[in-house]
Amino acid sequence: MTDPMEHLAGRWVGRGAGDYPTIEPFSYSETLEVVQVPGRPVATWRSTTADGATGEPRHAEVGFVRPAGDGLELVVAHGFGVTEISVASAPTDGAYRFESVSVACSPTAEHIEAVLREIRVRGDALDYETSMAAVGVEMALHLTAHLRRV
Repeated sequence: MTDPMEHLAGRWVGRGAGDYPTIEPFSYSETLEVVQVPGRPVATWRSTTADGATGEPRHAEVGFVRPAGDGLELVVAHGFGVTEISVASAPTDGAYRFESVSVACSPTAEHIEAVLREIRVRGDALDYETSMAAVGVEMALHLTAHLRRV
């Protein structure tokens, strides 16, 4: 059986765009590092972004990717006070669909109800779309990005 984390592993760098009904559109640069822990069935997940125009640091999230049967679990803490647990069934041709099964918000965080991450890996290219249901808005596209393995 192929390791379901295999395609995600690496250091990915690129650019993205964000939008949501409650905010102004924006652009960003991103570095995503997915590093398998030697001898363990887990990989670390770390994403950092910077403002597309100014280069100032913006979002950061850290966590883990773990195998779950033929699929994966993604456990992530966001710097804005949210933790997310999402699951994906076995990837098909490098495509992963992580759907949240639990989202917890700190008392001061914006309320997020659900997250959907659709990730496609083709060779050294990783494209993703992240949608969310938050602050009274139904599930809507929030982020799109194109990253390259470096």
